[in-house]
Amino acid sequence: MATSTHLRLRKNERGEALIITLSVIGFAIIVTVAAFLLSASFAQDTERVAAAKVDIATREDTLLREILRQTATGIFPANVATGAGLDWTPILTNAVDELRATSYVDPNEVSTLLSPGVIPANMGDPDDGSASLSIFQGYNNTEVPLGGTTGVANLVGVSGTAYNPAVEPPELVWVSNSNISATTAATNPLQFLLGSQFSGAGTPAVTSPSGRWGIVPFPNIRFGLMQPGSNMVARRVWWRIPVLYQTALQTIEAKTAGTNVKRYPGTLVNYILSIYEIPSQLPITGNANIQLGLNPDGSSWGNTTSNGSQVHISGSIYGDTVQLNGGTYGAGISSRTQVNVQAASSVAGENYTDNTYNDPGVREQLDLTRPIGAAPVSVAGDTGKALLAPVASGNTFYLPSANAAPTAWDLYSLPYYHCRIRITISGTNSTLNYQNGQVQATAGAITVQIRYLPDTAQQPDAVFGVADSNPGWNQVTYAQVTNGTLLTSGAASSGALTNTGGTTVASLLPPVANFFLYTSTATGVQNQDCNVLEIDLLQMYNALAASLGLTPAQFAAECYSIYIGCNPSQTPNGGNTNYPNIVIKDADDLTGTTHQVGNPSPAFTNGLSIVSTQRIYIVGGAIQQSGLTASGFNTVPWPNPPPDPNNPYPATSIYAPDVRYGMTSVTPTIAITGQISVSQTTAGSTTAVNPLSFSTGANTKITGTGNSYSLNAVSKPSGWNAWATVPPITRLNLLFTVEKERTN
Repeated sequence: MATSTHLRLRKNERGEALIITLSVIGFAIIVTVAAFLLSASFAQDTERVAAAKVDIATREDTLLREILRQTATGIFPANVATGAGLDWTPILTNAVDELRATSYVDPNEVSTLLSPGVIPANMGDPDDGSASLSIFQGYNNTEVPLGGTTGVANLVGVSGTAYNPAVEPPELVWVSNSNISATTAATNPLQFLLGSQFSGAGTPAVTSPSGRWGIVPFPNIRFGLMQPGSNMVARRVWWRIPVLYQTALQTIEAKTAGTNVKRYPGTLVNYILSIYEIPSQLPITGNANIQLGLNPDGSSWGNTTSNGSQVHISGSIYGDTVQLNGGTYGAGISSRTQVNVQAASSVAGENYTDNTYNDPGVREQLDLTRPIGAAPVSVAGDTGKALLAPVASGNTFYLPSANAAPTAWDLYSLPYYHCRIRITISGTNSTLNYQNGQVQATAGAITVQIRYLPDTAQQPDAVFGVADSNPGWNQVTYAQVTNGTLLTSGAASSGALTNTGGTTVASLLPPVANFFLYTSTATGVQNQDCNVLEIDLLQMYNALAASLGLTPAQFAAECYSIYIGCNPSQTPNGGNTNYPNIVIKDADDLTGTTHQVGNPSPAFTNGLSIVSTQRIYIVGGAIQQSGLTASGFNTVPWPNPPPDPNNPYPATSIYAPDVRYGMTSVTPTIAITGQISVSQTTAGSTTAVNPLSFSTGANTKITGTGNSYSLNAVSKPSGWNAWATVPPITRLNLLFTVEKERTN
């Protein structure tokens, strides 16, 4: 028989079990608390790093926007007498100081608000006592950015990471010139810009004749001067700006343990600051307030994408300010300040009826439905990382420098110095005695000086022009003290000008000019053609070429630009009607394919540009012999194939305060092919200018269905035969951008 006996635990055994249970519970509590504290510490570290990253990213973004603005301001000379832009040190100092970029909270305020030992939360401040510019890790560990041009000391790769062609723009080359210094360029962005080119010599169809411009993709920005990635004729000068935000402050734990753990150690980030130098190349460009969509008579442009339309536009349009008055456009419309939609319009497939397109929220919603890139209608201010500025605008564009000796900036920016033929008018009567054909005192008195210096290198796109003081200028002066009537009027003239001497070539030129005629009493349009200097372009080129023993074609290739001004100089439309208006005659054929007997027509393979402070009348010549009533300029296309298939005519430009067709009230029929560039003498004018507004000699608007305007963009920096596709004188804009360098 089995029996069982219940044995009770002894007291000490029950106590041991209780102790074990309590120990397990206590250990679990300790582990839980430790895990919680460790998790909280990790969370704090994560939050600290995340907050620091946001702080640093915000600071970097804001700082680079300010650097962009300060660069765009500093690169333009503040002192016209010296023509020198700011060095990098003051540019970056201004940017940092303007934003308090390295000390967002005043240290004095911090010490007042916080008790001793408290660590402020401005984790991006370099609060180790170092200089504010120490956040830049550039050339030789200074604030000077690293440049993308070989031949300059601050070349990318001499310090920091090596040049990476996969993520950085193509390098340019330094082209030496007596006006600039490679040593100075290392620290001065203006000198760096002026000396950086694609190459030191042009390559046909690849770069412009001097190697200055090539094909560059338009940057990926919200500003739609062109669509991102589309090709443009330009040069891109760039710098790498390494930025390193870090702090010397340690965590409390690190301070306690005596370790060197920073609250945020920082990461070096490279930014690419670029300046795109863009010659005028769009169908319509305006450093002005321009009106689009309406003809001068108020009729609509209609659908500008149709080949059969009166106004056909192939490419983007840009204006300083744009008034959009309807029409259909195949590409974008952009502005530096504002695009004002005044009537329903279609732009690049999108419809615009009012100005709500740019309202916050509306703009972002539209971005969701369109391809990547800028909006069809855009303003430079839509993005904080792009700025556009004209190199020379208003009256400045037309005049030589006021400096006794032109600066490097003058030689770069002012068309006067890029003109190889300079015609200066003086010696007209000092009183207003030419009004209404009423002649008093010395009727017809005038002196015309011609200076010409062939460009034997044939580089119409050269960065720098030539000063009047340069050696080699040829000179002849023609003068008249008797009055005459216009040669183009068909009447006999006694207004020819007589050779009064000059340099050696003067004796080789005609004693009586067959290319100049001056009148102060001709009876045409009252108050208008009673004071006129007529220039027979073809005759002048042949005579000047003969004086140097050159063929007309060679002379035209080397003297591709003409300046017509007055001494003393005056601003365009300056009000002194003593100075004559200008008639340009015999400029129909600039290709050399047609000839007059004994008067060969030269081929302007490097193009032709005319800049004048005076009104210009265009009248017929070699092809159109009708004189006063007819007009023709560059009417003969190149034989096939042309240098630029989009532009079959020689590359030409005329810049004057007023250009008119013919010399009477007879309304001609005009056909404009190429590009139109518009400017205003008053910056920020509220008066809109119509880019298709052309006038007769009597200042009557040229309208009617028989006129045509075929406008397109320049597509190549030069032709297959190295002939110019961009006119020798062209308006320039500088586009400033900045972007983060992406390495993955």
